Amino acid sequence: MSNNKYISILSFFLFAIPVVTLFICFQIIAKYYPDFFTIPFIDGKASVSQIGRGEKNIKIFKSGFSLYMLISVLFYFKISSFFFLNKVENKFKLCGLLANFFLLIYIFALGREGTVFEILRRLAIIFYIVNIYINHVYLIKILKLLRSEKKLQLNIIYLIIFYIIITFMTILIIIGSPWVNPLFKYPNELKNIIEWNYFLLTIIFYIPVSSMFYQLNKEKIKI
Repeated sequence: MSNNKYISILSFFLFAIPVVTLFICFQIIAKYYPDFFTIPFIDGKASVSQIGRGEKNIKIFKSGFSLYMLISVLFYFKISSFFFLNKVENKFKLCGLLANFFLLIYIFALGREGTVFEILRRLAIIFYIVNIYINHVYLIKILKLLRSEKKLQLNIIYLIIFYIIITFMTILIIIGSPWVNPLFKYPNELKNIIEWNYFLLTIIFYIPVSSMFYQLNKEKIKI
Protein backbone atom coordinates (compact mmCIF):
# COMPACT_ATOMS: atom_id res chain seq x y z
CA MET A 1 0.00 0.00 0.00
CA SER A 2 1.38 3.42 -0.95
CA ASN A 3 2.10 6.02 1.70
CA ASN A 4 -0.51 8.38 0.21
CA LYS A 5 -3.24 5.75 0.37
CA TYR A 6 -2.22 4.84 3.92
CA ILE A 7 -2.53 8.48 5.02
CA SER A 8 -5.89 8.80 3.26
CA ILE A 9 -7.29 5.76 5.09
CA LEU A 10 -5.89 6.81 8.47
CA SER A 11 -7.34 10.31 8.02
CA PHE A 12 -10.76 8.87 7.29
CA PHE A 13 -10.64 6.74 10.44
CA LEU A 14 -9.61 9.79 12.51
CA PHE A 15 -12.97 11.25 11.55
CA ALA A 16 -15.05 8.08 11.58
CA ILE A 17 -13.95 6.52 14.88
CA PRO A 18 -14.97 9.45 17.16
CA VAL A 19 -18.24 9.87 15.26
CA VAL A 20 -19.17 6.20 15.58
CA THR A 21 -18.05 6.07 19.23
CA LEU A 22 -20.15 9.08 20.22
CA PHE A 23 -23.10 7.90 18.12
CA ILE A 24 -23.13 4.63 20.07
CA CYS A 25 -22.86 6.53 23.36
CA PHE A 26 -25.84 8.72 22.43
CA GLN A 27 -27.86 5.66 21.42
CA ILE A 28 -27.17 4.09 24.82
CA ILE A 29 -28.25 7.30 26.56
CA ALA A 30 -31.43 7.42 24.47
CA LYS A 31 -32.25 3.83 25.49
CA TYR A 32 -31.58 4.09 29.22
CA TYR A 33 -32.42 7.77 29.77
CA PRO A 34 -35.29 8.52 27.34
CA ASP A 35 -36.17 11.76 29.15
CA PHE A 36 -32.73 13.21 28.49
CA PHE A 37 -32.43 14.81 25.08
CA THR A 38 -29.65 17.09 23.93
CA ILE A 39 -28.07 18.49 20.81
CA PRO A 40 -24.83 19.49 22.59
CA PHE A 41 -23.51 21.52 19.65
CA ILE A 42 -26.44 23.90 20.19
CA ASP A 43 -27.76 23.60 23.75
CA GLY A 44 -24.63 22.56 25.67
CA LYS A 45 -26.59 20.44 28.16
CA ALA A 46 -23.72 17.97 28.46
CA SER A 47 -19.97 18.06 27.87
CA VAL A 48 -17.98 15.44 25.97
CA SER A 49 -16.69 14.17 29.33
CA GLN A 50 -20.21 13.85 30.77
CA ILE A 51 -21.30 11.78 27.78
CA GLY A 52 -18.19 9.63 27.95
CA ARG A 53 -17.93 8.96 31.68
CA GLY A 54 -21.46 7.65 32.21
CA GLU A 55 -21.61 4.20 33.77
CA LYS A 56 -23.00 2.56 30.64
CA ASN A 57 -20.83 4.54 28.22
CA ILE A 58 -17.38 4.74 29.74
CA LYS A 59 -16.00 1.44 28.42
CA ILE A 60 -17.18 2.16 24.89
CA PHE A 61 -15.94 5.75 25.05
CA LYS A 62 -12.51 4.80 26.37
CA SER A 63 -12.16 1.91 23.90
CA GLY A 64 -13.15 4.09 20.95
CA PHE A 65 -10.79 6.91 21.84
CA SER A 66 -7.96 4.52 22.68
CA LEU A 67 -8.28 3.21 19.12
CA TYR A 68 -8.41 6.82 17.94
CA MET A 69 -5.12 7.52 19.74
CA LEU A 70 -3.42 4.57 18.07
CA ILE A 71 -4.63 5.63 14.60
CA SER A 72 -3.59 9.22 15.35
CA VAL A 73 -0.02 8.21 16.22
CA LEU A 74 0.19 6.13 13.02
CA PHE A 75 -1.16 9.09 11.05
CA TYR A 76 1.49 11.47 12.36
CA PHE A 77 4.28 8.99 11.71
CA LYS A 78 3.07 8.43 8.15
CA ILE A 79 2.57 12.14 7.43
CA SER A 80 6.06 12.80 8.79
CA SER A 81 7.51 10.17 6.43
CA PHE A 82 5.61 11.70 3.52
CA PHE A 83 7.13 15.12 4.17
CA PHE A 84 10.62 13.69 4.63
CA LEU A 85 10.26 11.95 1.26
CA ASN A 86 9.50 15.38 -0.18
CA LYS A 87 12.66 16.73 1.48
CA VAL A 88 10.86 18.72 4.17
CA GLU A 89 12.22 18.47 7.69
CA ASN A 90 9.41 18.21 10.21
CA LYS A 91 8.60 17.25 13.78
CA PHE A 92 5.26 15.55 13.24
CA LYS A 93 6.30 12.37 15.05
CA LEU A 94 6.99 14.40 18.19
CA CYS A 95 3.84 16.49 17.67
CA GLY A 96 1.71 13.37 17.33
CA LEU A 97 3.18 11.67 20.38
CA LEU A 98 2.79 14.81 22.48
CA ALA A 99 -0.85 15.43 21.54
CA ASN A 100 -1.81 11.81 22.15
CA PHE A 101 0.08 11.73 25.43
CA PHE A 102 -2.26 14.41 26.76
CA LEU A 103 -5.26 12.56 25.32
CA LEU A 104 -4.05 9.42 27.09
CA ILE A 105 -3.91 11.27 30.43
CA TYR A 106 -7.43 12.60 29.84
CA ILE A 107 -8.80 9.12 29.09
CA PHE A 108 -6.98 7.66 32.10
CA ALA A 109 -8.46 10.30 34.43
CA LEU A 110 -11.95 10.15 32.94
CA GLY A 111 -14.48 8.61 35.30
CA ARG A 112 -12.16 8.64 38.29
CA GLU A 113 -13.21 10.57 41.37
CA GLY A 114 -11.07 13.06 43.28
CA THR A 115 -9.54 16.49 42.94
CA VAL A 116 -6.29 15.15 41.48
CA PHE A 117 -8.08 13.41 38.59
CA GLU A 118 -10.26 16.47 38.01
CA ILE A 119 -7.14 18.64 37.69
CA LEU A 120 -5.50 16.04 35.43
CA ARG A 121 -8.55 15.99 33.14
CA ARG A 122 -8.65 19.75 32.94
CA LEU A 123 -4.94 20.20 32.23
CA ALA A 124 -4.83 17.29 29.79
CA ILE A 125 -7.73 18.57 27.70
CA ILE A 126 -6.28 22.12 27.64
CA PHE A 127 -2.88 20.90 26.45
CA TYR A 128 -4.52 18.53 23.95
CA ILE A 129 -6.62 21.35 22.49
CA VAL A 130 -3.54 23.56 22.11
CA ASN A 131 -1.45 20.75 20.62
CA ILE A 132 -4.03 19.65 18.07
CA TYR A 133 -4.51 23.28 16.99
CA ILE A 134 -0.76 23.73 16.52
CA ASN A 135 -0.53 20.42 14.64
CA HIS A 136 -3.30 21.40 12.22
CA VAL A 137 -1.70 24.80 11.56
CA TYR A 138 1.70 23.14 11.15
CA LEU A 139 0.28 20.72 8.58
CA ILE A 140 -1.27 23.55 6.57
CA LYS A 141 2.00 25.48 6.65
CA ILE A 142 4.00 22.58 5.19
CA LEU A 143 1.37 21.77 2.56
CA LYS A 144 1.39 25.41 1.49
CA LEU A 145 5.20 25.32 1.28
CA LEU A 146 5.19 22.18 -0.87
CA ARG A 147 2.60 23.70 -3.17
CA SER A 148 4.53 26.98 -3.54
CA GLU A 149 7.70 25.04 -4.35
CA LYS A 150 5.72 22.94 -6.85
CA LYS A 151 6.73 19.73 -5.09
CA LEU A 152 3.07 18.87 -4.61
CA GLN A 153 0.19 19.23 -7.06
CA LEU A 154 -2.28 20.45 -4.48
CA ASN A 155 -5.65 21.89 -5.43
CA ILE A 156 -6.06 25.34 -3.87
CA ILE A 157 -9.56 24.37 -2.69
CA TYR A 158 -8.03 22.15 -0.02
CA LEU A 159 -6.02 25.02 1.44
CA ILE A 160 -9.14 27.20 1.43
CA ILE A 161 -11.08 24.53 3.35
CA PHE A 162 -8.23 24.15 5.83
CA TYR A 163 -8.09 27.91 6.39
CA ILE A 164 -11.84 28.07 6.99
CA ILE A 165 -11.67 25.27 9.57
CA ILE A 166 -8.69 26.85 11.34
CA THR A 167 -10.41 30.24 11.37
CA PHE A 168 -13.44 28.82 13.17
CA MET A 169 -11.20 26.86 15.55
CA THR A 170 -9.34 30.09 16.36
CA ILE A 171 -12.60 31.93 17.07
CA LEU A 172 -13.75 29.17 19.41
CA ILE A 173 -10.41 29.18 21.25
CA ILE A 174 -10.63 32.94 21.75
CA ILE A 175 -14.21 32.74 23.05
CA GLY A 176 -13.46 29.78 25.30
CA SER A 177 -10.04 30.90 26.60
CA PRO A 178 -11.37 32.38 29.90
CA TRP A 179 -12.38 28.84 30.91
CA VAL A 180 -8.67 28.01 31.35
CA ASN A 181 -8.74 30.09 34.54
CA PRO A 182 -10.53 27.92 37.17
CA LEU A 183 -11.36 31.06 39.18
CA PHE A 184 -13.37 32.49 36.29
CA LYS A 185 -17.07 31.56 36.40
CA TYR A 186 -17.50 30.60 32.76
CA PRO A 187 -21.07 29.70 31.69
CA ASN A 188 -21.20 25.91 31.66
CA GLU A 189 -23.55 25.60 28.67
CA LEU A 190 -21.40 27.95 26.59
CA LYS A 191 -18.28 26.00 27.55
CA ASN A 192 -19.93 22.77 26.41
CA ILE A 193 -21.11 24.29 23.11
CA ILE A 194 -17.60 25.55 22.36
CA GLU A 195 -16.08 22.21 23.38
CA TRP A 196 -18.36 20.16 21.12
CA ASN A 197 -18.00 22.43 18.10
CA TYR A 198 -14.23 22.67 18.51
CA PHE A 199 -14.02 18.89 18.74
CA LEU A 200 -16.17 18.59 15.61
CA LEU A 201 -13.88 20.94 13.68
CA THR A 202 -10.75 19.05 14.75
CA ILE A 203 -12.06 15.81 13.26
CA ILE A 204 -13.75 17.39 10.20
CA PHE A 205 -10.25 18.63 9.36
CA TYR A 206 -9.29 15.04 8.50
CA ILE A 207 -11.94 14.72 5.77
CA PRO A 208 -10.21 17.05 3.27
CA VAL A 209 -6.87 15.54 4.34
CA SER A 210 -8.20 12.09 3.43
CA SER A 211 -9.64 13.32 0.13
CA MET A 212 -6.43 15.19 -0.73
CA PHE A 213 -4.16 12.17 -0.22
CA TYR A 214 -6.65 9.96 -2.07
CA GLN A 215 -6.34 12.28 -5.07
CA LEU A 216 -2.56 12.36 -4.76
CA ASN A 217 -2.50 8.57 -4.73
CA LYS A 218 -4.65 8.39 -7.88
CA GLU A 219 -2.39 10.86 -9.68
CA LYS A 220 0.66 8.86 -8.65
CA ILE A 221 -0.87 5.65 -10.03
CA LYS A 222 -1.62 7.37 -13.35
CA ILE A 223 2.00 8.48 -13.63
